[in-house]
Amino acid sequence: MSKQEIIEQLKNIKEQYLNDSKGEIDAEVIIEALTDVIHDTEGNDGLDFTEVYDDEHYDSFENVDFTTLEV
Repeated sequence: MSKQEIIEQLKNIKEQYLNDSKGEIDAEVIIEALTDVIHDTEGNDGLDFTEVYDDEHYDSFENVDFTTLEV
């Protein structure tokens, strides 16, 4: 995202806030819009995929004990 695109995005956020006659744009909406601009600038969507997986979660079918299963 170029410097000019960032400036245009920020101007758009400001303009929408100033033209909001119904009062629908509050601080939360502005923060969300600014966060979107930050993520677009950084080139990511803000998601963190550094999750640690539990190996036992992926046990094979043969290792599951079905003797206590109630039907």
